[in-house]
Amino acid sequence: MTSEHDRTPSVQDNFLQTLIRDKTTVNVFLVNGIRLSGQLTAFDQFAVLLEAGPAVQLVFKHAISTVLPVDGRAQAREPYEAPLRGDKPNPLRGRVR
Repeated sequence: MTSEHDRTPSVQDNFLQTLIRDKTTVNVFLVNGIRLSGQLTAFDQFAVLLEAGPAVQLVFKHAISTVLPVDGRAQAREPYEAPLRGDKPNPLRGRVR
């Protein structure tokens, strides 16, 4: 029996597939603060493969805090909020840093 979750690709899967397809260089920040850099080559439910030069690392997803594209090609669009005083929309307002 297949559930709805099994049939629909998740936001995470779509994001990672795009990074792999475009061969985007990423910074992977781990929950302990360590930063890893390279290109994602594959992933499954529990881990990602990160290639940096001749080295390939298996990184478990539970240890990952953030995956950030270095060149910004795969980034989501900036959030916009309604202007407060009739000003132009500010793409930085409401952005988490």
